[in-house]
Formats: sequence, C-alpha cells, structure tokens
Amino acid sequence: MSIITRICLVVALLLGGASIWLGRELAADIKERDDAKIAAKKEADKARADMKTAQDEAAAKKKEADEATVKMAGLTAQVTEQTAKVTTLQGEIDGLKKKLAEMPAAAAAAPSNQAELDALKTKLAAAEQAQAAAAQQAKEAADKIKALTDQVAAADGEKKVIAEKLKESNAKVSYYEGKDGVTLPEGLSGKVLYYDKTWNFTVLDIGKKKGVLPSGVMILHRGTDIVGKVRIATVDDDCCIADFLGDFKKKEPKAGDMAIP
Repeated sequence: MSIITRICLVVALLLGGASIWLGRELAADIKERDDAKIAAKKEADKARADMKTAQDEAAAKKKEADEATVKMAGLTAQVTEQTAKVTTLQGEIDGLKKKLAEMPAAAAAAPSNQAELDALKTKLAAAEQAQAAAAQQAKEAADKIKALTDQVAAADGEKKVIAEKLKESNAKVSYYEGKDGVTLPEGLSGKVLYYDKTWNFTVLDIGKKKGVLPSGVMILHRGTDIVGKVRIATVDDDCCIADFLGDFKKKEPKAGDMAIP
C-alpha cells in the first residue's frame, strides 16, 4: 500500500473517530512521506544534472551542425569552380584535337612541322591531365558535401532525441521541486478531508481518477472566502496530499472546504 493511500485511509478512520491509535499511524506515515521528500530532492538533483548534460549535448550538436554547414558552403563553391574549369578545359581539348586532325599526315611528318605537332600533343596531354584533376577535385568535394549533409541530418536527429531528454529532465525538476506549470482538468473540484497543523498539509478527496497531477496548484475556499493556495504533492487514485504555498494561507483549513484549480 502506498504512503498516500495509507495517509488517506488513516484520515478517513480519524474522521470516523479512531483518533489515538490512528494518530500514531498518521505520524509514522508523515515521517515516511518526509523520507520520500528527501529521496525526491535527490531525484531533483539528478534530474537537474541530466538536464545540464542534455543542454551541453544539444549545444555541441548545434555547433557541429553549424560548422558542417559552413564547410558545405565552401565546398559547394569549390565544386562550382572545378566544374567550370572542367568545362573550359574541355573546350581547349576539343580545339587542340581539331588542330591535330586538320594537320595532314604528310605535313605532320615533315621535319619543319614536327616541333608544332609535339607542342600540340604536349598541350593536349596537359589539358587532359588538368581536366581529370579538376573533375577529381569536384567529385571529392561533392562526396564531402554528401558526408556533411548526412552528418547534419544525424545531428538534427540526435538534437530531437536530446530535446526529448531535456523536456523529460525539465519535467522531473518541476515535479520534484514543486514548480508550477501543470494544468489541471477544467471544472475539477474537491473537498478538504483533513488538515495537519504540524506539517501544514491538507488531504483532498480527489485523485488520479479525476485527473489530479503532482505540482498542480489549487485554491481552497470556504463559501466566498479564500482559505489559501496549495500545490499537489502526491496523488493516489481517489485522494491527494497538498502543501500550502508560502504565504498563501489566509485561514486555517477545515474539513469540507472546497478546492478548485
């Protein structure tokens, strides 16, 4: 049986009149609840550390993606430049081949034309070599762009996972530190079953079945008078325990006081 269930059961029996024995039981349950709060504090510290880790991971992935994007921009310019060079060299190669083709075999064989022929062949070989190098550079740059694109996509995917981890860690911190942010169901209402002066908490007759959530804030009122504001600490199926928020206690609660979000 959970702590909250036991406290709610003890409260119900107290209201029925078995006060002496049940008072001891309630005190024991309250101590157990305090121990649970200490454990929750440790959980909050761990959640905060997890959140810091997730934030650092997200920052690292963003930096990685940004650097990859900058590299891709430079490589894209390189691909454009080398591709243009390949095209220019192709025109030069075509011109040299045409000159060689137009030179009659007999004329080319003449000693006076041999030097021109050799120069054309050397120039053609150099142009073809330069074109091959430019094409290789363009291919290597394109391959790097693809690898970086995949890297950015992977980083984006990891960032989504990290964002979920961050969301979870934030929720844990809010839960364990009792921060606002939980929205309770519209139209929710309950009643005070019990108020403990020593520990300054109330037991309400609403729980998980009514949509009550830890960290939810409710207003206690008696008729038109505000009694105070409480934050839900622990929730069972049909009841919950709520602690008063700072100085938001205007009056001492009584059994039967109403509670609304």
